[in-house]
Amino acid sequence: MRNIWLILRREYLERVRTKSFIVSTLLLPAVMIALMVLPSKLAMLKASGTRRLAVVCANADFARAVQSQLEAKKRDGDQLDSSPRYQVEIVSTPNEAARATLKGRISTGTLDAYLWLSDDALASRKISYVARETSDFIETETLHRALRSALLRREFLVRGISSDEADKLMRGVDLNAVTIKGGQEKRAGGPLQFISAIVLVMMLYMTLILYGVAVMRSVLEEKTSRVMEVVLSSATAQELMAGKILGVGAVGLTQIAAWVILGLGATTPGLLAARSQLAEINLSPAALPAFAVFFVLGFLLYSALYAALGAMVNSEQEAQQWQFLVIMPIIIPIMMMTYVLRQPNAPLSMWMSLVPFFAPILMYIRVVVQTPPMWQIGVCIALLLLTLWGVVALCSRIYRVGILMYGKKPTLPEIVKWVRYA
Repeated sequence: MRNIWLILRREYLERVRTKSFIVSTLLLPAVMIALMVLPSKLAMLKASGTRRLAVVCANADFARAVQSQLEAKKRDGDQLDSSPRYQVEIVSTPNEAARATLKGRISTGTLDAYLWLSDDALASRKISYVARETSDFIETETLHRALRSALLRREFLVRGISSDEADKLMRGVDLNAVTIKGGQEKRAGGPLQFISAIVLVMMLYMTLILYGVAVMRSVLEEKTSRVMEVVLSSATAQELMAGKILGVGAVGLTQIAAWVILGLGATTPGLLAARSQLAEINLSPAALPAFAVFFVLGFLLYSALYAALGAMVNSEQEAQQWQFLVIMPIIIPIMMMTYVLRQPNAPLSMWMSLVPFFAPILMYIRVVVQTPPMWQIGVCIALLLLTLWGVVALCSRIYRVGILMYGKKPTLPEIVKWVRYA
């Protein structure tokens, strides 16, 4: 144990004291938040200025209805609304001369766009939107909603339904999802719960890969520098492997703890303002403890594989060629993430989440979205521990021989010989 502790302490302090660790711990959360938030914020930015739009329609009442729909948001003055503001003019003569005139105005810049609402276009529900630029999908959706609303209102009026009654019929519906568990009602988490689950799972996925690769590189660096020959004179291969895995794992937990503290510090001033949004997340009480459990078990499992890989190869190039064997069991649960998020209690979700190499991600998703029965979590952890014991025993044999092998590319028969020899 003393040798394991010394190696663990060296691996931990060597990484924590580096500038790169400090910078990544402070900078990475900001970059992650920017990558998640900035694209959506930019996409939802309110269009600058007012769009000049002509509505070409022989039916004056319908043209005014479309005008009212498009200018309604402008009158509301909603600062959070990203849809464009319109200045609408009505052209009551949908003929070729009017079309040519409107095209000329668009070319000269005195008009931004026009909607062609001739009788034939309305009858066939095939309406043309002509503009200098048509790539703004938010604007296209705004026009689509306005036209659909105006057409529905016209149909209601034709059938003798008043404007007030039409407003009631077209009003949206709030759907409150409630889960029955243990005979008690529990409000579902909504979209924010799924988003939070994805964020936590991606954190788990990235840390498993990043720190697993760190273990592999640490082994590879010391192997190529022949430091191993000196270290093995005072510590066994198993102690060396355990110390490296635990030391790098402690670095990972330290960094995650720092991110959690920074996140809490950043959000505490705005907790009251964001109380309604946080309530919608509705995470299970087991979510955070489960994150620590599955991170530790998943890290130990994959770090043992990475340590064995680092001992087998002789260079970074060889490591990259073999690395897919370790990464594939991590990629498969990421590919299944959407299915498990939507159907956490489906038979496929249950059985796949019990597979030890998939469990750190898939079982964690189930815990976050809808906590499975405790016996399933217990079986999952037991299988993980059993698999971890077997993998560590196997990888330590490969590690013991591989760290002293130089210049020989690993092959499957050669690795089998190492396991038998060790």
